Amino acid sequence: MTHAAITGRRADVDALRALALLLLIIYHMLLIYTGREFWRVNSAYHGYWADYLLNVLTPWRMGLVFFIGGVAVRFMLARAKLGAFVAERASKLLVAFVFAVVVLIPPQRFVRLEEMGATESPSYITYFTESAARAVEAFGIQGPDLAHAWFLPYLFLYSVLAALAFHFAPRAMARAQGAIERAPLALTLAGVMALFAVTAAYVFPRLPVSGLLLADFGAHIRFMPMFFLGVLLGQSGVFVAKLDRAKVKVWIAAAIAFVLSSLLLWLHLHAHITAPEPWLLIRGSYGGLMLFSVLAFGYWALNKPSPFLDYASDAILPIYLMHQTFLVVVGDAIIRQRLGFPLEAALLFASAIILPLVFYQVLVRHFAPLRVLFGLRPKLKQRTHAPAAEPAAAATVARHT
Repeated sequence: MTHAAITGRRADVDALRALALLLLIIYHMLLIYTGREFWRVNSAYHGYWADYLLNVLTPWRMGLVFFIGGVAVRFMLARAKLGAFVAERASKLLVAFVFAVVVLIPPQRFVRLEEMGATESPSYITYFTESAARAVEAFGIQGPDLAHAWFLPYLFLYSVLAALAFHFAPRAMARAQGAIERAPLALTLAGVMALFAVTAAYVFPRLPVSGLLLADFGAHIRFMPMFFLGVLLGQSGVFVAKLDRAKVKVWIAAAIAFVLSSLLLWLHLHAHITAPEPWLLIRGSYGGLMLFSVLAFGYWALNKPSPFLDYASDAILPIYLMHQTFLVVVGDAIIRQRLGFPLEAALLFASAIILPLVFYQVLVRHFAPLRVLFGLRPKLKQRTHAPAAEPAAAATVARHT
């Protein structure tokens, strides 16, 4: 069987990776204002308005992160041997994870010790040496707070599994890719919608995402299939072409599903519907549609290499890893002041995006040791910009048997 394979660098993948992590930053900012639960810091201006905005992002934000992670891995596997690939993934994902857990995350809990019921105010050194390593407990196990870095080991584990699959069972992976490519796009989309709906309504309420890699069954049920779908379709010109042709229909369907999800959320928040399952099923279905909508939008509008995209691709992971610490520390200081919503929101935005951007530019971008700690190459890579490849016309044809 033959099918088109995209072999050149995809600018839309770089753009969507940056967009996915940026949306996670916005998501964390909105959590400060949620009216449904208490986050690490909670503003006096909180309310259900934030939950309606969170409903836009929550159903698909992490699915996009894992799908794009799978796409990126597919391109890496095409040019790296198994051992080198695993070493490269460990040097980026695991090093960044450890650095975040040890250096960036502990201050988030330290500044909130009083709110968490602490009767004493220890020094940061005392807190770090005596308490940070057992800050949270899950399944009877105490460990450090993984906060917003929890998914990096998941990406590493899935990357290794994908590399092993392609190394030891390349024909099986090729057949799986061919089966998805031959299937109608509507069937693939329906499968993703069903996965998102079932996990949202029935899996996550019973097995919430814990961040504990080996015992996080709910997360694996949702995110591992999305990662491997990204691996299988990462170089598929057939899939990209079908999605591009159907983009308007997918966008319209996503818009309709979002309206229904928002309506059911309103009914649920105001106790007109007590059981959450109807809302969660529709919200999950919307998440699958929105994921495909974003992928289609990326290829349609963002597949354009540029110096700005090069900068964003390099900067986004350090900014993401730093953002929550700045957000929580600054948020803890300013929410008590009741500065008014516009000023408070502006300061939180600056703390979550502008401050990490400044630190990246001044300290990280050109300093090799910090680049490594933040999961980047030691040296900044200069890229040349070639025209974006078309999914079928300009793609090379690869034969799989």
